[in-house]
Amino acid sequence: MTTAEILAETMDESRNLTRFYLSKLKGEDMHRTFTIGGYTTNSPYWIIAHLTWGEHRLLVESLGHPVLDIPWLDLFAIGTAPSNENLPQLEEVLAQFKAVHEHALLHLRSMTDAELEEENILAINFGGRTSKKFIAMHTIRHEGTHCGQLSLIAQFYGKKTV
Repeated sequence: MTTAEILAETMDESRNLTRFYLSKLKGEDMHRTFTIGGYTTNSPYWIIAHLTWGEHRLLVESLGHPVLDIPWLDLFAIGTAPSNENLPQLEEVLAQFKAVHEHALLHLRSMTDAELEEENILAINFGGRTSKKFIAMHTIRHEGTHCGQLSLIAQFYGKKTV
C-alpha cells in the first residue's frame, strides 16, 4: 500500500467509528446539547456538519483537490456556533457528510509520496508542520476528537456504546 492509501484507509476506519456512535443516536434530538460542569457540548448535528466542513477544508481544499459546492459549509467552521435558523436539514448534512468523505478519499488515495510532502495549498500550520501528509494525519485526529464527543453524547442519552 502507498502512504496515501494507508492514510485514506485510516481516515475511513475513523469515519466508521464515527458512524457507529451516530447510529446510537438514531431517533434522538440531534440539535440537543448537554451542560456538564459549566461546559455545553456541541450538538450531534453541529458535530456532523463540522466534520463535513473539516474534511472538506483539510482533505479537499488544502490538498488541492476539486472543491464541492456546499453553500452552508462555512457555517460550521471552527469556532462557529450557528443558530438553529436557516440551517440545512439533517438529511442534507448527512448526504454531504457522506459525499465529502467519498470525494476526499478518492483524491487522497491518488496522491504520490512526493505530493504528500508538498506544503498544503492553504498554508495551514499545525506546530510548524504544513505538509499535505501532516494535514491528512491531522484530519484523522480531528475526526477522532469529535467521534469521542459523539460517544459521550450517546452515553448522556443512556446508550450503551461498548
